[in-house]
Amino acid sequence: MDKSTMKKLFRSAAVCTLSATMLFAGSCGRPEQKREKIAVITKQDISFWADVESGAKDAGKELGFDIIYNVATSDNDYASQIEFINNAIKDDVDAIVIAPNSSDTELNEAFAKAEAAGIKLININSRANYDGIISCVSSSDLDGGSVAARHSATSVLGADDLRAVFSSSAENKPTLEAVQEYGKGAIAILGHTAQTANDRIKGYKSECIEQILTQMAADGLSVDNGGKQLTEEQKEAMFQPFFIECNRCSTIDASYEEAKKILTGADGKNIRTFYATNTNTTLGVCKAVEELGLSDKVFVVGFNSDEQEINYLRNRVLDGLVVQNPYSIGYVGVSYAKKALDGQRLPKSLDTGVTFVSSDNLNDDYVQLLLHPDTY
Repeated sequence: MDKSTMKKLFRSAAVCTLSATMLFAGSCGRPEQKREKIAVITKQDISFWADVESGAKDAGKELGFDIIYNVATSDNDYASQIEFINNAIKDDVDAIVIAPNSSDTELNEAFAKAEAAGIKLININSRANYDGIISCVSSSDLDGGSVAARHSATSVLGADDLRAVFSSSAENKPTLEAVQEYGKGAIAILGHTAQTANDRIKGYKSECIEQILTQMAADGLSVDNGGKQLTEEQKEAMFQPFFIECNRCSTIDASYEEAKKILTGADGKNIRTFYATNTNTTLGVCKAVEELGLSDKVFVVGFNSDEQEINYLRNRVLDGLVVQNPYSIGYVGVSYAKKALDGQRLPKSLDTGVTFVSSDNLNDDYVQLLLHPDTY
């Protein structure tokens, strides 16, 4: 199959994703009328959002909409987004598709003004805490964290080393204590400042703990809880010593400084993996790991598909990326806005999925299309 055909299929996948969710959607009988403008507002100027922009503009072109595209300065800059929403109201747009930089209430006053003006509100990437949001198109942050944990588990836990710890533990030393001692400080986590980081970290930690328990069970070892199943709270408390949670960072430079401080500090001597939750934190961690010569010791897993991240992946500084589908997020977001304007029912949310990218599958056709939807 040639690249041209593959690219057509890739774009068709976004359309099919949209169509599948709308199979049973009804129309309210609203007469057709031309809608001219949709405002698309995103979080920051990095390649992930450039791909979202491409998907949104392609959908706008196909559906006959002008797309007004605005991008904030960072993933916690909601002041600019409020200004963009107010400008969209003045521009008399028909819908706003926005990746909100706040899931709390900072944007709600602007959202209320837009809704009062008859503007349809669609979220992409993350959901705002506002009742008037019709639908949210995004990947699952919990699932993204879980995927990162599943693919890094062996490097995180060092399966052979862990079994050696089990077999060499003194008979009078509890197995759990031996595991906790072995794994203390093994996993460093550097989250970004936006709300999406919370679920990405929660999903990662939860799945890492499940991997620890699964590995213990495979070796015939279990945690004695009086015959009762461990609660999630008990699991988290039991294996909390494994995790080092860094200060949240919003920029590459701040992430680099934080990662370097952790890796060279007293708590960093046992780090086996470093998990970063977005592009800027991933690039900061990679810069620190490369500079300190720790590429062979520390397994780095991050998020998104910036070209600098791909270069770190090729150079084996970065071991894996959880890649969302930004093109589809933009495409379906605008398509949902059109359907909302046509009076069709929409699901409250749509999960566009994630793909784990490593050196093993980096050159696969689908992965290359995912990374470079406009040029491959």
